[in-house]
Amino acid sequence: MFGKLIRAHVNPLAFPEVDFGEVMKATPDVESILRFICAPGVPSDVATLLARYREIAKGEPLSIVPDEQRVVDKLVAPLRHAKASYMVGNYLGTIALGGMVAEMLAILLWDLAGAELGGKPMTVKDEDALFGSAFEKLGQDRRVRVLDAYGQISVPVKADFDLLRSVRRKYLHLWSQDHDRLPADAIEVYRACLRLVAAVFGQSVVEGKIVLTPQLMKYLERHGLVEDLPGPPEASTDGPSGDQKARSSEDG
Repeated sequence: MFGKLIRAHVNPLAFPEVDFGEVMKATPDVESILRFICAPGVPSDVATLLARYREIAKGEPLSIVPDEQRVVDKLVAPLRHAKASYMVGNYLGTIALGGMVAEMLAILLWDLAGAELGGKPMTVKDEDALFGSAFEKLGQDRRVRVLDAYGQISVPVKADFDLLRSVRRKYLHLWSQDHDRLPADAIEVYRACLRLVAAVFGQSVVEGKIVLTPQLMKYLERHGLVEDLPGPPEASTDGPSGDQKARSSEDG
């Protein structure tokens, strides 16, 4: 009786130059590190990495974000890693991180909204009574519907939230989802995230200055991150200035 054969990947998770370096008489270098970081079957040469970077970075609308630690940890760092994931062919990583950013933005939007109940700021206990849970612990679909009901998001913003949730769900939760469109969907997710960040933070330019949304400015003020610009020096009330004194003596 004949046996049967299957195609297989041997040691698919190994970094050969590290795990079997002595046997292979090989040591890790930049090229082998890039090969390991890139998705299986994805070219890891520098030219291809840069080409993928340009694909995802094209038309990026985000110019400035506040230097606030939670903003950096929950939004900026994940978006940067999402971009880097696309570079190395980790398109699922881009989508997963995009989904995380969307969830963080929904929670931040609720914080910025300053929702009230009975003329007082809504507490977590109030949220639990109204929504069955604290807003932060709701599912993303419910969060977005609450934000929409409270008039905190526009039609385009809601559409981007819905797009992100839909794409993330089909790739991260459905075994039956094919990956034919995976790179294109990863770019779509990343760009939707950037549009959401721009909408929440504000990126409009007025007289050469980037203007942030009033709600975000209040958030930054609460965290002690807004400082007044120094004004022009006050005019002296102690008498004429040096120039004035000089002119006075000349006139005399």
